Amino acid sequence: MAANLRNNAFLSSLMLIILISSSYAVTSSEMSTICDKTLDRAFCLKFLNSKSASPNIQALAKTTLDATQARATQTSKRLQSIIDGGVDPRSKLAYRSCMDEYENTIENLEEAFEHLASGDGFGMNMKVSAALDGADTCLDDVNRLRSVDASVVNNSKGIKKLCGIALVISNMLPRRS
Repeated sequence: MAANLRNNAFLSSLMLIILISSSYAVTSSEMSTICDKTLDRAFCLKFLNSKSASPNIQALAKTTLDATQARATQTSKRLQSIIDGGVDPRSKLAYRSCMDEYENTIENLEEAFEHLASGDGFGMNMKVSAALDGADTCLDDVNRLRSVDASVVNNSKGIKKLCGIALVISNMLPRRS
């Protein structure tokens, strides 16, 4: 009888722990809600499903910012490589302008991390929006060229999509007064 009570207590405790921990995980329903508000639902779902281990919305926001910053850094390095590699003056000017945008984008993403860490969803939103503008401006700059580096274009489009996801998530975070 005592062994049976211990087993029941153990199972009850285990079920409570599972229930509590699962209530903090980002659900597929929440992921779907997030992606429904983005411009590219399929991209969003693919990205979020690959990050489904995020225990809560703040962790998902951090994961999304991490991916955005990594891609922005990669794009910045590619732009520097193109500029250093020698391109015609018109292209160099466009890529240099793009590089400047990415320096600002990376800085804005760093500030978005700070706002997220301090629990300021609105501040994060403002900085992610600025980062998105940088990627968008870069696309405008390079799309005027006859020959465009595909990785810069693809990464910039990806950054815009990731920023879109981060913007939706930031709207789900608490607002600081």
